[in-house]
Amino acid sequence: MLLMQFCARECKMTSRSIVKDKCERFLVDAFIRWWASETGEQFQVISRPDPPDAIIQSDLRTSWIEVTDAFYSDEWAKDRYSDATPGETHKPMKSGPYVGMDAQAAGRFVTLLKKKLSKKSYENPHKKYGSGMLLVAVKSPWFDRDEMRDACYKTDWSLDHGFFSSVFISFRSLNQQTFEEWKWDAQQDKREMGERP
Repeated sequence: MLLMQFCARECKMTSRSIVKDKCERFLVDAFIRWWASETGEQFQVISRPDPPDAIIQSDLRTSWIEVTDAFYSDEWAKDRYSDATPGETHKPMKSGPYVGMDAQAAGRFVTLLKKKLSKKSYENPHKKYGSGMLLVAVKSPWFDRDEMRDACYKTDWSLDHGFFSSVFISFRSLNQQTFEEWKWDAQQDKREMGERP
């Protein structure tokens, strides 16, 4: 919610698609700052072809980033976007009670991740720049890494085209956007890290 409100307030949004675009730009820029603090590598955005959401370049290489949102539910997405988009009537998610929220959030995360990893539309940037990075903004009031990891380990990833070298989850922590590299199958956890993407 804070991210979308920030985007709407700071960028004077007039439609949902513009809010979405500004949120994607915000995440890419936040990721580039986070990446620099973690690795020392300074990227800058050189284009935004969509897809992917950004082509980035450092002194060492050119790469690319795709951004997507993992909402707890369609109703939660409508709640957040309608609240952040000027001119739209806020459509709040119905009050509970809710059960199985962690499992639902994890299931939606896995479904979205599988869809992104199996899309063929990233073939051209992959051919031109190599493997890219996928940023998944986790937008759920129920965020359980263990539940998400268990759901990932039970998933068949055979349709993954290998277009992404890394997946990073993004979430709010201590009033700032943060990132964490996400290993989406058990085999990745067993391998040594090796080189960063």
